[in-house]
Amino acid sequence: MGLINDLNYTQPENKAEATVQTVQPVALDEIKNLTREDLARSGLTPTKIRVGSKTPEQAQQALGFKGRIPARGAYAIPYFDLDNNPIEDQGMPYQRFRLLGLEEGSTLGKYLSPKGSRSHVYIPSAFRDALKNSKVGKTLVITEGEKKATAACLAGIPCVGLPGVYNFKAKDKEQAVLSPEIATLIEQLQKEDAIDTVVVLYDSNGCPMEKASAPRNAEEFGQHGKLWSLGMGRCALNADVHHAACKLAKLIRETFVGLSVAAQWMKPDLEKCTGPRGGQYTMLRCKSRGLDDALVADQSSEVLKTIAEAASWASVAKPDADNEGFIPLGTLNQGLYVALWSNRSKNLITMPGKDLSNVSALTLMVGNSYLEKHYSKIDKQGNRSVDAQRAAREVADACSLAGHFNEADRVFGAGTWLGEDGDLVVNTADGVFRADGQCIPRIVEGRKALYIKEGPFPPPAYRATSNAEYRAVVSRIMSSLEQWNYAGGTAASAKMVLGWMTMTIFLGAMTSRPSIWLVGQRGSGKSELLRFIKSCLGGYMWHTDMASESTSAGVRQMFGRSSGPCGLDEMEKDNTDNVNARSERNTNGFLSLNRSSYSAGSDVRKGTADQVGKVFRIMTSFCFASIADPALEPADLTRIAKIYLKPLQHDGHIGKPPAKLSAEDAAVFFWGTIQRWQSYQSLFAEVREHWLSYAGNGESREVDTFGVLMAAAMTAVDQNVSNVCTTMGQALPDLMGQLQEAREASKESDLILDTIAAMTIEVLRPETDERGNSRINRDKMSVGRAMQTEVVRLTKSPNSTMVSEEAQALGNIGIRLLENAGKLYAAIVARHAGLSDLLKNTRWRKDGAWTGGLRDVDGAIRNHPVRVSGMLRKCTLVPVAALRLDIPDTLFSGDDAATTNNVVPLIAKGEAKKPEEPAPPAPKQAPPTFVVNDPTTPLLDQLTKIIEVPYVDLDA
Repeated sequence: MGLINDLNYTQPENKAEATVQTVQPVALDEIKNLTREDLARSGLTPTKIRVGSKTPEQAQQALGFKGRIPARGAYAIPYFDLDNNPIEDQGMPYQRFRLLGLEEGSTLGKYLSPKGSRSHVYIPSAFRDALKNSKVGKTLVITEGEKKATAACLAGIPCVGLPGVYNFKAKDKEQAVLSPEIATLIEQLQKEDAIDTVVVLYDSNGCPMEKASAPRNAEEFGQHGKLWSLGMGRCALNADVHHAACKLAKLIRETFVGLSVAAQWMKPDLEKCTGPRGGQYTMLRCKSRGLDDALVADQSSEVLKTIAEAASWASVAKPDADNEGFIPLGTLNQGLYVALWSNRSKNLITMPGKDLSNVSALTLMVGNSYLEKHYSKIDKQGNRSVDAQRAAREVADACSLAGHFNEADRVFGAGTWLGEDGDLVVNTADGVFRADGQCIPRIVEGRKALYIKEGPFPPPAYRATSNAEYRAVVSRIMSSLEQWNYAGGTAASAKMVLGWMTMTIFLGAMTSRPSIWLVGQRGSGKSELLRFIKSCLGGYMWHTDMASESTSAGVRQMFGRSSGPCGLDEMEKDNTDNVNARSERNTNGFLSLNRSSYSAGSDVRKGTADQVGKVFRIMTSFCFASIADPALEPADLTRIAKIYLKPLQHDGHIGKPPAKLSAEDAAVFFWGTIQRWQSYQSLFAEVREHWLSYAGNGESREVDTFGVLMAAAMTAVDQNVSNVCTTMGQALPDLMGQLQEAREASKESDLILDTIAAMTIEVLRPETDERGNSRINRDKMSVGRAMQTEVVRLTKSPNSTMVSEEAQALGNIGIRLLENAGKLYAAIVARHAGLSDLLKNTRWRKDGAWTGGLRDVDGAIRNHPVRVSGMLRKCTLVPVAALRLDIPDTLFSGDDAATTNNVVPLIAKGEAKKPEEPAPPAPKQAPPTFVVNDPTTPLLDQLTKIIEVPYVDLDA
């Protein structure tokens, strides 16, 4: 028990508890032996590298872990700066821990850093000596791992180590920025004139190989059991190791102008084999080979040669004629413009042919080295210059011979697109990638699609993402989203937001692109939610909190031919106080752009002043945010999902909003989602198949909006297709209110009829005063009120031949109520100047524009001839029930009173109950004849009788 007491080990109370502890306490001496064994694999001893053996409990305390360390022991690796001073992190000397004897099945990595610490550069204690007695000249080597860096320095190679292949970026930076610690180290060594070259040397699993001649067992050793394509027929066992070295070299090169930098990898350990028929092939002996492995195997000459080769070509890594030049694509605008592909900028360039003779423009397109090599001229004094005229003629001639260049639907900027083979293609600033990380060229002869470097917000650079990484990030996103106070159910609303974010990652490949609208009062955190969404999508999303000051034209021009999501805060609609006319126009412009982008599948061309035109690709999706509930039109209600937020509950203290996602986590979310494109398609197909069963009858656009968001959310959480129906049954009840709102307002005919009914008309009523003077009283009432009055009159007096003042007023705008097959209809003229003038301030102001919208009225009869105001006109007969008039129930008796607003018969409902005893037709009576100035009748009585003569509609 002495050893146990020394390690502060508490003996469990019973055997059942004892079985949990699978790693038994180990003596410190044994841990030191494990340390020596691990260091020996890199040719090191505890005297050559500063380390300290630790028990699991000591390591747990130093790392700040709550749970136990599932290992037999560990050793600490302290970090020092160039002047041999300890590096501090969080007020403590920084050290990393190498775990020894990990439990089988443990998910912990072999190397751990203290919780909350940053990444640092490891500088071996022998670094200064290696720099002074360097075997590789003024070359600094950067590798991954402390032991490799130490072994290299002991071998006379100035080398520093990184804790991981990607641990070279500045923390909390969205853009790729070199770590200040690396930058300070290189800057100091340059000031000392100690280095003029940097070689990034990573392990052999990142070394590019020709795919055609890859070792037979390469896939067995590849990351996730496969080879990773690098493009141009090359591949690597681990794409992360390859891309990380390239990115680090690029960052150093961009940070230190003029410094020669190269990315290199150790050569794989290959074994040549002979097949049964004498054929030669190669096999890999191990998964990965670092520079310490080569040094231990007494292969230092190979390491020195590898570094020297990289340093030699790094010193001349400048643009030259071989990687510049152009590819002629054709001509535009009746041959006055040329289109070419610039090998220098790797981008499409179109410009007027007359500008080709400009040397600056030519240099931007094809590069100075190319011009000097192919178009140099020497004057009489021996001065060398570029023959711009000859270069312009040859470029123009090559483009002319290529024929007409049609850029429609073939030029794609930054974003996610559907490739010609049906797979996703992601155009980033760093290259064009497939979902599996395979890099493809931006331009290929015979391929229609050109992937250009256009777009202000490109997707993040490719990052290989495991399922475990992706699920961890999605879990964190969901837990953060659920911290807001939603009015429509937390789980359902949070998943709608997650679904929108997921859908936008597929944006350019989608056939429908629904948007969301966050609605919440002050204190609901909607702006903070929008900023959190932006962090989840990284630099891929454009966001502004000044939506009312932005314009749709500006957004359209900004994106050009790229695709990407937009976040618009302060998007107040016209039903919000203090919204000026300009803001309302801007808001309506964004809604119009949203309608266009919802299902856009091709290019849009806008005219320009130079008569050339501008091509746009309207493929975006919006996350709007406003205080007021927007008064959306039916066309928008079926394209936008509204998410309502309630004020946050603080419980006596103001809490902090969820931490935003880092750029690294955003890249994991993006590329993990890209890898699930096939899963999304399967899930959406299942949602579409069962939509009507759970949502009831509705428009097909409902599933293209709400179904897409639902399927995208299922994709993010790795939902199984077999559970789709269960999820739909749980989620749709929370959406039915919004679906019903869209359904009720979705009919264009309802809007037309409601608009017409709300319009005001004049009803002329002849009157006679006490003195017998006649006059016309102009009574103003709504069209709906006039139709209601006419319906009441016709219902009470079905046999009346009198034409009322309301009927005359309705006739003036092309409307007449009549009976057809025992039912009342409103006949609405197809084209009528009076009705067109009445609707002059609506979108149906064009003469006849209302007719097409009335075709979907239930029970309507189209193109029916009716006499209106004495003229036979083509009309649409609209059932009175569709007008939704408020007919008083007192007109009817019995049980039928409750059904007044259904189909309205021409006769009273009490009479309709006895069809076997129809009312006899009223006998035709000739109108009485009155003679003016009849001596037997007073004049006043004669005039009164004339006014009371019923008007007979001879057209009826």
